[in-house]
Amino acid sequence: MNTKLPSRQLVAKGYAPAHITGFFKIYKNGSTGAGLNLSEGVRTKVIAKPAKKTKIEIFINGKKTAAGTSRTVAKKYLKVLKKNYWLKIFHSTKLPIGYGLGASGAGALSLSLALNKALKTNFSKKTAVRIAKEAEIENGTGLGDVIAQQFFGVIRGLLPFPSKKAANIPCKKKYCVCAFFAPIKTSTIISSKTWKQKVNKAGSYCMKQIAKKPTVKNFINLSRVFSIESGLATKKVRKIMDELPGASQAMLGSTAFVITDNPEKIAKKLKKFSYRILVSKIAKHGAGLL
Repeated sequence: MNTKLPSRQLVAKGYAPAHITGFFKIYKNGSTGAGLNLSEGVRTKVIAKPAKKTKIEIFINGKKTAAGTSRTVAKKYLKVLKKNYWLKIFHSTKLPIGYGLGASGAGALSLSLALNKALKTNFSKKTAVRIAKEAEIENGTGLGDVIAQQFFGVIRGLLPFPSKKAANIPCKKKYCVCAFFAPIKTSTIISSKTWKQKVNKAGSYCMKQIAKKPTVKNFINLSRVFSIESGLATKKVRKIMDELPGASQAMLGSTAFVITDNPEKIAKKLKKFSYRILVSKIAKHGAGLL
């Protein structure tokens, strides 16, 4: 396959951090919750060339893929421009997809920021974020990750809900270690009336409690409560939570996470349960152009 683009091309790069949700509440047009952003995320390169017919090619770590959410973002930009482009989109990430780290949201947001620059649409950052969020909701891959990925550190959503802004929860620890078991299909949870009722009952309680006491310790405790009360906690993550009081589950995935200042020690403990481990620094900045 000849993938070489003609000479006159537009190039831009974007980045968005991974986002781990500890607990959340579902709304019709988004969500609110609390979680943390990791420096490991998604880096996206866009190469655009005016063409007679629109063509969108998307690659994740070099492998060509459908990437529905990212494709929707691209289509939204082209619809506004009313022009045809040959787009080549390259996502680069260490994140597993579907494991509760907001990979699709990070891909959508980093792409939206990059497209905004490459195609010279001159949208505000607010608009670029909205396009990425809409693409996530339309594809059923997420509700609030994109909003959260604008920020850094440990965060909680602010009123009015669904949250458009977040407040930082002070955190002195610099690392997060994750253990992966299996993906959970986000769309099956957020589209289910039964799951929504369970999630929103537990999520409402946790959001009220974190607002009263916004500390990392309380965030972890509430995340553990949410995972159990919502019924989303998996058996394998529960085993880790039983052994490690500082562990909880990333939503939505069968993934355990621990905030720590001793990542080597925690990684060693988690390797008893899973061979798939990710160690990352907690993000010090949110999504932006590279």
